[in-house]
Amino acid sequence: MIWCIFAILAGFFVSLSDALNKKYLSSLDYPYMVIARTLGSFPFLFPAFLFLTYKYNGLNYFSFPFITNISLLLLLEILATILYMKGIKLSPLSLTIPFLSFTPVFIILTGYLILGEKVSTEGTLGIILVVIGSYCINLPSIKEGFLAPIKAIKKEKGSFLLLQVAFIYSITSVLGKSGIILSNPLWFASFYFSILGITSTLVIKILYPIKLGEFIKKHYNSILLVGLTQGLMCYSHMIALSQIETAYMIALKRSSILFAVIFGYFVFKEKHILIRLFAVILMLAGIFIITFLR
Repeated sequence: MIWCIFAILAGFFVSLSDALNKKYLSSLDYPYMVIARTLGSFPFLFPAFLFLTYKYNGLNYFSFPFITNISLLLLLEILATILYMKGIKLSPLSLTIPFLSFTPVFIILTGYLILGEKVSTEGTLGIILVVIGSYCINLPSIKEGFLAPIKAIKKEKGSFLLLQVAFIYSITSVLGKSGIILSNPLWFASFYFSILGITSTLVIKILYPIKLGEFIKKHYNSILLVGLTQGLMCYSHMIALSQIETAYMIALKRSSILFAVIFGYFVFKEKHILIRLFAVILMLAGIFIITFLR
């Protein structure tokens, strides 16, 4: 059961990375937060990539299907990261990160629409719990009407952005699994997150008029801190993924939404903590039912 510990650690470190990024860099524009999240982890991941490439003769993994898969994966991941960082900059962590719980819901729906896969009774129950949780997270707005908590999802820009991220992640999770099948779990994770740091920085530099050198020089401590926690997430992710099926690991890693609410309360003094904790517990219950019982 060692994979359980590392999957939960992965959830903890990704939430800690988000909290640190928001605390120290949200005063800047979100493209800088993207760079801190991706490029910041490069110094901690690239050495592992070099070692694992030597150990597993990783250059042999670069087949045409692998390159095609990784190219599409990087494109979607960069888009998701931009939306992700913009979302946590605009809105409280406890109102944004929990919407990542919709990823397994979207996977079920896309599986049904694309592959004709049927949703079981248990899967339906899981979906209902996630949806009820998303309603409860905005419950304080119910004084404006019964449908107000639902409308608040779109009104709260960060929540709506993270909902879009959850949908993109429902696609990248499939592509990521393909990448692992075409290579090796440990090697793939170290390679993927290393190359993501480089490509995302290049994309940000092209799309946004940022002063990269000045940003790194002035905020290198914060960048490395965010990068370290992101790197620890990746290592925990790799260790857990090497020991258990992807779906089970991701389900437990989604404990990050619980940590996000806790960090939101203690670090940013966000309100309505008890209601949001209750909503997150419902969402987590839905995730576990969808993953383990359907």
